[in-house]
Amino acid sequence: MQLAASYDAEGRFDPFEPLFKEQQTQNLSVSRDKRAKRTPQTPLEKIALAQLKVTAIIRAASGNRALVEDATGKGYVVQVGTYMGLNAGQVTRIDNDRVVVEEEIESVTGEFRIENQELKLQKPAGEL
Repeated sequence: MQLAASYDAEGRFDPFEPLFKEQQTQNLSVSRDKRAKRTPQTPLEKIALAQLKVTAIIRAASGNRALVEDATGKGYVVQVGTYMGLNAGQVTRIDNDRVVVEEEIESVTGEFRIENQELKLQKPAGEL
């Protein structure tokens, strides 16, 4: 009787081991120190707030909504809680004449601070 050939894995490459063990552990430690940034999920989150203008505000008992237009003329309806802007800004309030967006901005030193940006309603020409 003959025995079947046996496989000796010594000195051979294991296809199931990760190629970059050290880099993976280093990236994990860096990601713990740094805050995770929200990934844009809508087209409105890929546009800077400076490129947006409020064209209409709809007041309703269920909650105010605003029509926001980008530089190309495309409109978006936003409400409280909608994410918009490059810095993961979130609509916190919609008043009669403005939309308030709260952004979390990272400074040069790596510290995060919260800023409120206001987008004012564009009034027709000749109106005060």
